[in-house]
Amino acid sequence: MSGKIRLFWLILAVLFAGLACFACFYAGLYGSIYNQPDADPAETVTRFFESIRIGDYTTAYACLSDYTTLGLEREPESAEAKQVYSALRNSYGYTLSGNASVSGLDATQRVSLRALNLRLTESAIQQRVNGILEEMVAELPAAEVYDGNGGYLTSLTDAVYAEALRQALQETESLCTETPLEIQLKYMDGTWKIITDRSLMTALVGGEN
Repeated sequence: MSGKIRLFWLILAVLFAGLACFACFYAGLYGSIYNQPDADPAETVTRFFESIRIGDYTTAYACLSDYTTLGLEREPESAEAKQVYSALRNSYGYTLSGNASVSGLDATQRVSLRALNLRLTESAIQQRVNGILEEMVAELPAAEVYDGNGGYLTSLTDAVYAEALRQALQETESLCTETPLEIQLKYMDGTWKIITDRSLMTALVGGEN
């Protein structure tokens, strides 16, 4: 059962695993040299997070300087992981903190990103598993509980996990955390572009920095 609980964390965590070898497209030394930019870096940051929040990944990825995709548009394969991933994407919220700090063609914008915390979600599921298992074992006939070796039937453990997951995801508000981020940007091709880093990518998949 515990292995299954870890499964969705691993699936979600590896959404970014292949990025370094498959999506990177740095544009030389960030293209031509520009005069002091007139555009506000906060506009790009807002566009990125708002697009992530509503699931418009084409627009979101166009805000990046270094990746054509972050893999967020790809759902995990298992039904349980899909439920968690859907809850994660529905949990996104963000707040920009102050104005962007601009130095030539570089800028920094502080952001607080709210998202479902997957470690808290795993813990919430685990806390429910034993109680639900005890209830089902007490209510069901032995033939629907044990296999020929005296272990729990897979159908039972699947049902227990599904119910624990359902209950946990009813309380997503308590499972969300706020992550402070410093978004780095580079002015290139006439606009501000976000430079991705591990902190940003980890936060987007419900991890802890």
